Amino acid sequence: MKQLITLLLLLALTFSSAFAQTDATLFGHVVDEQGEHIPFVNLIIKGTRYGTSTDISGHYMINNLPAGKHTLVVQHVGFKTQEIGFSIVAKESKELNITLETIAVALEQVVISGSLKQQSLRDSPVRIEVLDAGFLQKTPSNNLMQSIGMINGVQQVTACGVCGTNEIRINGLEGSNTAVLIDGMPIMGALASVYGLNGIPNALIERIEVIKGASSTLYGSEAIGGIINIITKPAETAPRFLVNTNWSSKGERSADLAFSPFSGRKFDALFSGSITGMERFNDHNDDNFADMVLIRPSVSLFNKWSFQRPEGKTATFAAKFYNENRAGGTRDFLGAYDFTRNSAIRGSDSLYGETIFTRRYELMGSYQLPGQADIRLDLSQTGHWHDSWYGSTSYTGEQHISFLNLIWSAKAGKRHNLTSGLTARYQLYDDNTSATLTGADKQFVPGIFVQDEMNISPRINLLAGVRADHHQRHGVVISPRLSAKYDAGKNTVLRFNSGTGFRTVNIFTEDHAALSGFREVVIAEDLKPEQSWNVSLSFNHTFNPAVGRWVVVDADLFYTRFSNKILADYETDPLKIIYRNLPSGDYAVSRGIALSANGRASGSITWNAGFTWQDVYSVAGEENGETVSSGQPLSPAITANWLFSWDSKKLKTSVDISGNFTGSMLLPTADPEIINDNQKSEAYHLVNLLVNYNLNQSVRIYGGINNVFGWRQERNPIINWQSPFSDDFDAANVYGPLSGRILRLGIRLLM
Repeated sequence: MKQLITLLLLLALTFSSAFAQTDATLFGHVVDEQGEHIPFVNLIIKGTRYGTSTDISGHYMINNLPAGKHTLVVQHVGFKTQEIGFSIVAKESKELNITLETIAVALEQVVISGSLKQQSLRDSPVRIEVLDAGFLQKTPSNNLMQSIGMINGVQQVTACGVCGTNEIRINGLEGSNTAVLIDGMPIMGALASVYGLNGIPNALIERIEVIKGASSTLYGSEAIGGIINIITKPAETAPRFLVNTNWSSKGERSADLAFSPFSGRKFDALFSGSITGMERFNDHNDDNFADMVLIRPSVSLFNKWSFQRPEGKTATFAAKFYNENRAGGTRDFLGAYDFTRNSAIRGSDSLYGETIFTRRYELMGSYQLPGQADIRLDLSQTGHWHDSWYGSTSYTGEQHISFLNLIWSAKAGKRHNLTSGLTARYQLYDDNTSATLTGADKQFVPGIFVQDEMNISPRINLLAGVRADHHQRHGVVISPRLSAKYDAGKNTVLRFNSGTGFRTVNIFTEDHAALSGFREVVIAEDLKPEQSWNVSLSFNHTFNPAVGRWVVVDADLFYTRFSNKILADYETDPLKIIYRNLPSGDYAVSRGIALSANGRASGSITWNAGFTWQDVYSVAGEENGETVSSGQPLSPAITANWLFSWDSKKLKTSVDISGNFTGSMLLPTADPEIINDNQKSEAYHLVNLLVNYNLNQSVRIYGGINNVFGWRQERNPIINWQSPFSDDFDAANVYGPLSGRILRLGIRLLM
C-alpha cells in the first residue's frame, strides 16, 4: 500500500493546478423515463474534446467550456443516444438535466472490432459481444479474468495448479488461439498469453468487445479462434478522480486508481494504476501446496493522452507498465522464499516451488493523417521479460514486438465502404531452451488487407475481405473472410460469418505444463503452422412488451475445423509430453450451439442468462476400420452462466447475484490414485453475490461472496503431491476452484 499512497501523493502534487476555476460550467443530472438516475453516462461536447461522465448518483459537471453554441452528445449502454443543443456565455453556470430513452440492448453503441472502424452494434455485419464498464462491476472482484468469464461460451482455465497461470478459451479453443488486443492493437504476444488478462486494471476499461471465430483477415495470425479487444476509457470522459480498493478473506488485496486532470484543454490525459497482493498461505485440501498463488504486490501503470486537432482528427498515445512477482509451492518452500531473484531457495531440488518474475511495457499510438482522406496510422511496441523456476527447472525468456497498421477508409459510391491497409509485425524471441539454441528467433511479417462493406439493400449488408501475409518460413499466407447481415424485421437480425485463420506456435511460451512437472518435452517434428476455417450463424430478436422493459434472445451455431493442429500427446509415453502436428488428412474440430437471453423486467431489475454446448475433438487415423477421435482436455461439453441485478436508487443499494455452471470435462492426465480413472472431472455450479451501497454521490461501499456455497474440486489438482520431484508428479489437473468461499469488502471513490 505504500506504493499506492506514494503514487497518489505524486499525482496530487503534480496536477493540483488542473483544478483551477473555469470560465463556464455545464452541470445537471441524467435519468431514465421513470426518473431513476443513471451513473457512468458519457457526455461529450460534439466536435471537441470537452466531456465527462456521470458519477455514482447520476450527476455530471463539465468545466472550462468556451462561450457559444454547442451540441452535447449523451451516450450510455441500453439507452438511445441523444444530441442536445445549448448556448453558454462566459463565466455562466448552466443547469441541463437530461432524460434518456431506454432501448433493449446497446444497439447504438459504437464498436470497432468487426471492421476496424466505428459503427453501431446493430449495423455491424460481424457478431460482436460487448461488456461495458458497468458489467465489470457486477462480480465481487477486481479480477478481469473472472468478469469476462460471464460471457456465454468464454471460459477461464487455470493452466497450472502450482504457479496459477491461466488463459481465456473461446468456444473450447486453447487460450493461445485468442488474440488479446488493447484498443485494437495486438500487443500481447505468445510470452504473455499464459497471463490471460491479468495486469489490466478495471479502472481504465471502457468496454470489452469479443468476437468468436477466426479473425485473421484484420488481426493476423494470432486471431485464429477469436479476439478479445479491450477498449480503454477516453481521457475526455474519464472520471476526474477514482479509487477502488478491496480486500478478501483469503488475504488478497488490490487497489485501482484513475486520475484525469486535464479535461477541457487542447489535450486530455488519463493516469491509471493498479496494485495487487496476496501473501497468505492457504491449503484447504491439506496437500502441503498453496491453493492460491502468492503475489508480492504487483504493479500496473497506465497513461493515455488524447490531443485536440483540426477537423476533428484524432491523435492518441498510451503507455503501460506491468511488474509481477508470483510464487507457488509447498508450505516449507514459501516460508523460506524471500521473493527475490537471487533467493537461494529458487531452483531447490529438496523444497518444491515455482517462482515467476514478469516485467513488460506497452507503447501504443494512433494518429489520423491531415487532409480529407481518412487515413490512420497505428503503432505499438512491447517488451516482455520472464524469469522463472519450475522446481529445479529454469526458464527465462525475452520477447519484443513492433507493430504497424496504416489504414485507409473510403466510400465508393453509395453502397461500398472500403477499408484497406498495410501492416507489419516484427518479433524477437529468445529463451534458454532448445527452441533458440542457435540464437534469438526473429520474424518479420509484412502484410496487406482490403475489405468492402456493401449495402446490397436496406436490409442486407455484406462484408468481404482478404489478407495476405508473408512469413519468412512459410511464404505467403492468404486469409479471406465473408460476413452477411440481414434485417429480417424491425427487431430481428440474422448474421453469417466465415473466415480462415493461421497461427505459428511456440510450445514453451504457451503450455506451462511442459515446464511444470516431471515430463520430458519432446518435439517430434518440425512443427508446421496451424490453419483453420470457421463458419457461424447467429440470430438476434428483441421483444418490447412495454416502455423500459425488454427481452433480447440470441442463438449462435459455430463450427471451426483445424488442419495441422498441434497436439500434446500425454498417453504414448507417460514420462513425456510429445508435440506433433496432426498427420495430413487428420483434423480437429470445435463445434456447438450457444443460446443467451437478457432483459429488463422493470426500472430496477435486469437479468441475463446463457448456455453453450460444445464438442471439441481431434480425428487421427483409423483403428479397425473406424476413425479414432479424442476429446480436448479442459473443454467441457456444457457451460452456462446467469446474472440477476436489482438496483434501488431510493435505497441507494444494488444487489447482483451471478452464477457459472461448468460441465464435466476431460483432464490432461490420469490420476493413478483413482481406480479405473476415466480422466473426467465432475460438473459444478458456482454462485457469487455482490451488494453495493452508495454512501453519497462520490462514495460506494460494496461487499460480496465469491463461490457462496464453498464448492472445491474433489480431485487434487496435483498428481503425486507427496513426491514433487518424482517421475509422476504433475500439476495440470486444475478444473475448478481450490480455495472455496471468499468474502470480499471494498470501497469505491468517484469524483
